[in-house]
Amino acid sequence: MTPHLFWNNKAFTYIVLSLGFSAVYALNNLLTAPLLLAPGAHLIHLPSGIKFLLVLVFGAVGAFSIFTVSLCAALGYYFTGNIPLSLELATANAVAPLLTRKFFIDHASLQENLNNLSWKTLLSMGVMFSVLNSSLNQLILYWNQVITTLTDGLQIMLIGDLTGVMLMAGLIRLFLYAFKPDTGQMTGIDKD
Repeated sequence: MTPHLFWNNKAFTYIVLSLGFSAVYALNNLLTAPLLLAPGAHLIHLPSGIKFLLVLVFGAVGAFSIFTVSLCAALGYYFTGNIPLSLELATANAVAPLLTRKFFIDHASLQENLNNLSWKTLLSMGVMFSVLNSSLNQLILYWNQVITTLTDGLQIMLIGDLTGVMLMAGLIRLFLYAFKPDTGQMTGIDKD
């Protein structure tokens, strides 16, 4: 299958994104198990950066992939058999990056195709996503009485989300710097 078909075939894109995200999610959880300091709160959580970027680039298809992987992880591992809680967490994980993307398109003049995405805007979006994602997840866990104090898990998860988002943003910037075209012009994300 050519890359052109990958971008245009939403079903194939969904499958590839879901498989890729689930691999990163499982690997992160395996390697950072000692950093799971509260339910749903890793001190370093690279999948948060991946979630943010999947929705930033792929929109609703990326969000649906995140929903699917989050639901499977919750039902199969974290909250086995608790369907309502698993659905709530999967929805929060998919909605947080979508709301962030929509907010910046609607209120910060970000173009739908991301042509005017600057480094400053990307970082601002990353912070907003991290706060929203952490807050939604920890509120759901608190509401469902999985945790007894909201602040501990929220602080840990916020640090983990920020770390994951900033690591991914840094990797993207490094990649763009290393592979920028020889035209002498900066790519959209290199500005600012």
